[in-house]
This record gives sequence, C-alpha cells and structure tokens, in this order.
Amino acid sequence: MRAITLTLLASIVALTGCDIVENPVPSGQQTGGGGETVKRRALLEEFTGHHCNNCPAAHVVAAQLHDLYGDELILVNLHAAANFNSSFIVPQSNPDGSYATDFRTPEGQAYATNYAVTFMPSGMVNRTPLDNATVLSNANWGTAVDAIVNQDALVEVWVSDLLHDAGSSVVSATVKVAVLADISGEHKLTTYLTEDHVIDWQYNSLVSPPDVEFYDHRHVFRKTLDGAWGQVAVASSASAGDTLTFSYVGVPIDPAWDPANCALVAYVYESAGNTVLQATERKFEP
Repeated sequence: MRAITLTLLASIVALTGCDIVENPVPSGQQTGGGGETVKRRALLEEFTGHHCNNCPAAHVVAAQLHDLYGDELILVNLHAAANFNSSFIVPQSNPDGSYATDFRTPEGQAYATNYAVTFMPSGMVNRTPLDNATVLSNANWGTAVDAIVNQDALVEVWVSDLLHDAGSSVVSATVKVAVLADISGEHKLTTYLTEDHVIDWQYNSLVSPPDVEFYDHRHVFRKTLDGAWGQVAVASSASAGDTLTFSYVGVPIDPAWDPANCALVAYVYESAGNTVLQATERKFEP
C-alpha cells in the first residue's frame, strides 16, 4: 500500500502557568531487553521560503507522507538557504506589510550553508544520501523515508520530562537515549524547538492570486536548545543497554510563540558523517 502511495506522491512534483509532564518510556516504544525491535524514525528537514513559489506544493507532499507514516515521520521546516539573502527567504518591506516576517535563524543558516542548499523546495531525510545526494527534491522524499523506517535502530531517544514556564518564557526538558546496539565513534544529540500553525504570508503558485495572507506554516523551526550542532552524547563508544540522560534547564523562548503549537524534536547523529540515527518529537501539549 505504501509503495502505491509513494508512487502517487512522486507524481505531485501552551501551556499556561507552569506544567510538567513525566513519561520515562513512551508507550509503544521498546528500549531493549526484549519486545519488538525498535525501528528508525525518519526526520525530514525541509528547506523552504515564504516567497518560494513552488514550496507549497512540497508542503503538500510532506503532509501526505506524514499522513502515510504517522509518528514514524517527523517534519521540520527551515526557512534557510545557502544564500542568506535569497529572495525566497529574506523579509520584504512592502507597503501592505506582506512578507515582513523574518523566519531565518542562525542554526538554519548553518545547516543550509553546510549542506550547500542552493535550490528550493528541498530537504534532507536523516541527512542520509540517496543516489549520492543528501539534499533531495521533494520527488525523492518518499523513497528516502521508506528506506529509513524499515531499518532497525541502533539507539532510541525520547523526551522524558518537559516543562514550560509561561511566566518566565523558558523551557526545560530531559532527553534520554537508550543504546540498543554497541556503537563506536563520536555521536551528538541536538534538540530543536518548533512551532506549528504559524499563520503568515506565503507565495503560492498553486492558487490565484498567489499571494496568500493567511497561509498555515507547519512545523516551523524556531531554535535549538543546544546550538546548531548539539552536544556530545557519546564521546568514543557506548554499549548496548546503556541509557544516557541530558538535561536542558531554563532555555529562553520567544513569548510570542504559541506553546499550544510548540514541540521539541530531539535526534542523535554520527559526528563523522552527520547521519541521524534516531529522532523523536514531543509536543508541549498532548
């Protein structure tokens, strides 16, 4: 069924106050010691822009893939390009205020520069090459996602605690990593903060007129909790059965972001090749 759907896709070329939620092991996920094998989840980092005329068509592809794979696929939209002043992403000074929002971020720029993102729409799936390319057109996303989610995971990662203090506009979290098989070499952990359903202008060639004032921007990357390239999770090696714990305390966030639509996306990747081994997403509100 997925193969049929992927073929079709390819053709389309707050919390208030202070709340804490604890969940040491997410239901339905095994972290070793028996039970079903943990599979990798796919992380689609989509490079997009509010003045990219073909990007909304790619947003549709990403949404349909998410409908198909559910929690196996995590979506993040980065308004970024190798050229920081690309007309696709740079804010504009129009009399009507259209396209004035600056969605760009230092981290997004770091990724776009590192991976030489020169065309949009484009995206990376677990930063894993497909046919020798890491940055992929949306026509190839489905194939890349399907390959990832069918593989056994070497690690499992989850957000066990999440606290948003609305009064201070800070977030604190605990991320845990369970090692499912012996691994060697340096591995890092990075945690994103995203905001869903950001209503703003978008140029959309799928509709007429193409200037859409109230476009629903999904899974918008806002910042990391630990820098663009994260922190060292495994310095040289780790053994199956190890559980690693990482705490983020009082990380400031923009009070304008709607916590009801915010989430944390945490992932572990190999430092040598940047391949994402496993990712997870935890919404501020269930």
